[in-house]
Amino acid sequence: MSSEIARIDHLGVMRALVKVVELGSFSAAAREMHVSPSTLTRTISALEKSLNTTLLHRTTHIVALTEAGQIYHARALSMIADLDDTLRVVSDLNLAPSGPLKLTSPVAFGRRFLAPLIAPFLKMYPGIQMDLRLTDNHNDMIVGGFDLDIHEGENHLENLIAYPISRNDSLLCATPEYLAQHGHPLAPGDLSAHNCLVYVHPDSDPHWYFVREEEKHSIFPQGNLQSDNSELLLEAVCGGLGIAEFEIWLVRDLLLNGQLQIVLPDYRFVNSLTGRQIYMAYLPNRRFSTKVRVLREFLEARLQGIGELPPDFLRHKVE
Repeated sequence: MSSEIARIDHLGVMRALVKVVELGSFSAAAREMHVSPSTLTRTISALEKSLNTTLLHRTTHIVALTEAGQIYHARALSMIADLDDTLRVVSDLNLAPSGPLKLTSPVAFGRRFLAPLIAPFLKMYPGIQMDLRLTDNHNDMIVGGFDLDIHEGENHLENLIAYPISRNDSLLCATPEYLAQHGHPLAPGDLSAHNCLVYVHPDSDPHWYFVREEEKHSIFPQGNLQSDNSELLLEAVCGGLGIAEFEIWLVRDLLLNGQLQIVLPDYRFVNSLTGRQIYMAYLPNRRFSTKVRVLREFLEARLQGIGELPPDFLRHKVE
């Protein structure tokens, strides 16, 4: 690194160049920064001289980035954002979490598990203004401005920090009365003789997939009801209409109290849409956010293992 580069206040000149590009002129940027246009021009020129390259094309009417300037500007934006975020987080360490906090979750999960937790959380942190959006479709974290995503499965986790809070296995269920009347399927192929109720989603596969040891099976379920709402399907199954696939967190209590029974308990149901884990996911630039941290810790303490059955449940059923 040359002595000229070392002598430059790089953070200051980064902010200066970003402001010039943002406002489109040296004079406008100088006014906002409370310096003279000549001082601002000398600052940028000194940087260009030290780098032996031109960062800005200057004409009477416009200021435009060169190829080198585009690279410098993009990295300057990222570095300034990271620094400002770090300064904000450190300055907030001794302050109570406050401000807007936007959370997204699948519909049924949000209704059953998040809804009862909202009031206790906001009473604990009254300075936070929560915005909770429930949807079974994928939400873009950046476009939607979300701080935290309760996320099922491994799809759409690219570029996110994801904390698993529970397994998310799926299984087939029916009422004891339905199975007593129509019989217990012993293999996936037996489901062709049953009324199979189907959850539909734009990203879902219409087939049902099963694994047992080295065996792999797939069937095309058929029945007289399909829906994009898992709670509606659950009501139908509890009414004795047929067999349907659910994630364990939705039917856990009904299995434990005997209202529902597992169908094909010797097989593992494979659902690529909902995956194998429930995550709390957030963007890397939220990793130091106090608001995100306290919400994540609050939810993790109350939702850990929510999608799992007791280890001895199936053993007791067999016995």
